[in-house]
Amino acid sequence: MWLWFYLGLLSYRSNKNGKRCELIGSNCEHFSSRYSCCLFRCWRHASLIYNARRTKEAIRRLSAAGIVPILATGRPSYQLTGLDLEGFQAFVTINGQLCYTPERTLVERPLDKEDIAVVVDQVQHGLYDCLFMERDRFYVSGKGEREQRQEKLIGVNYPVDDPARALEHDIFQLNVYLPPEDLHIIRDATHNTKFAGWTDNFSDVMSRDGGKASGALEVLKQLGISPEKTIAFGDGGNDLELFEVVGTSVAMGNANPEVLEQATMITDDVDHDGIYNACVRLGLI
Repeated sequence: MWLWFYLGLLSYRSNKNGKRCELIGSNCEHFSSRYSCCLFRCWRHASLIYNARRTKEAIRRLSAAGIVPILATGRPSYQLTGLDLEGFQAFVTINGQLCYTPERTLVERPLDKEDIAVVVDQVQHGLYDCLFMERDRFYVSGKGEREQRQEKLIGVNYPVDDPARALEHDIFQLNVYLPPEDLHIIRDATHNTKFAGWTDNFSDVMSRDGGKASGALEVLKQLGISPEKTIAFGDGGNDLELFEVVGTSVAMGNANPEVLEQATMITDDVDHDGIYNACVRLGLI
C-alpha cells in the first residue's frame, strides 16, 4: 500500500457524488487490505508535525505493515532539513519535478530552457519577481511584499540572486509572484508551462507534463504500485490533480474549499496528531 501523507484525523461523509461515508468514531479495518501506499504532503509546520512522537510511530507502523509511505511536496529536498524522514521510502519533491528513493533518482523534469529565458527577460524588465528552484538551491529575484509574505508563511528566508543565473542551470520550478488575474503575462509568453497554486500570493510554474500527479504516477509505476491502492493526503490546490489519480483522497480539515469538495474523505487539521489518528481510523495501523 502507498500513502501520500498529509496530517489529520479522518472523517467520512457523503458528498454530492455519494463518495463519502461517515467514519468518525469507528475503525475501518477493511481499508487496510485495500491499500499498499500512502502519499503525505509537507505542511508549513512540518518540523513540528513530522518530528512528533505519534507521527513517527504511525510511519514506522505503516512500514512494518507493508504500507509504503511516500512524501509528496512542493518543496525541494533542501527545504526538508530538520525533518525526521525515517521510514519514508520515496520522495516526490518540487511538485513532482524531482522524485527519488534513497538509492536512485526516479523522475527529473526541469523546465524548458526557452521558457526560462522568457521568464528571466520578464523579470529583468520588472514585470514581476520570481523564485527559482534548482536541484540544490533556490533564490528570489527580489524581495517585495509578496515574497516577504511567503517567507513569513512558511518560515523560510529566501536568498536574493541574479535571475540570469537561471540561464545556466536547470530550473525545476518557479514561484511567480503575481495575482491570479495577471498570470496571463507569463502564460501567454511561454509554450511548455503548467500552473498550480494554493494561495493568491503566487503561482507554482512547472513543465507542462509535470505536476504532483505525473510525478507520483511515474514513481508508483517504477515501484510496481497500483494508483488504485494508494491514498493521498492534501490541503492545497496543488494537491487536486493528485486526488484525481489515486484510489482514495483525504483532505485536511483546514484545506481549501475546493480540496474539501473533491476529497473522498475529510480529516481534522494538521496540528492534532492527525496522521496517527487518521491511520488508526482507517485500520491501517
